[in-house]
Amino acid sequence: MVLGRYKSKVLTEQAGGGRIELRHPRWADFEDWAALRRANEQYLKPWEPDWSETHLSRTSYKSRISAYNRMAELGTGFPYHIFAGANLNLVGACNISRLQKAPAQSASLGYWIGEEYARQGFARAAVRAALRFCFEDLGLHRVEAAVQASNEPSIKLLEVLGFEHEGTARDYLKINGRWQDHDVYSRLSND
Repeated sequence: MVLGRYKSKVLTEQAGGGRIELRHPRWADFEDWAALRRANEQYLKPWEPDWSETHLSRTSYKSRISAYNRMAELGTGFPYHIFAGANLNLVGACNISRLQKAPAQSASLGYWIGEEYARQGFARAAVRAALRFCFEDLGLHRVEAAVQASNEPSIKLLEVLGFEHEGTARDYLKINGRWQDHDVYSRLSND
């Protein structure tokens, strides 16, 4: 299966706040992406690995785009920016990563939404679209997501979408300079 062909596929879904589109990140998104990340640094800080000094630089974004393109070409992951609303503004990201082919047929899912766009259904719609892509287009059997136990909105989102709690991964990610446990949730194609 040639998975790289999916790089240009746009995923769409309806959300409470309107229609969303998930599109592969491109260079033209840099300004909007950097502005959204900059405005949400403190909001995202409790949930994400520490940002480097160059996190929001053009050079860093260019490297990120190259890595994203390589992932899509190899079929090891599919990163998406989330666009929403009447003007399809950039509101966050939803990334399918660690894609494994047979026999595992699985992937990991991560997502974030800017604070001003939270609780409008955009993250839920993005995860729904990503799940449909994983199960229907990629033919995966399992999608998992890891979330800190204190991230109640994200846990609720996963549970509403049929993810089941499997356990806790100890010291899963280094967040704010400390290793943090994460609860692991999964959804199967036959759930």
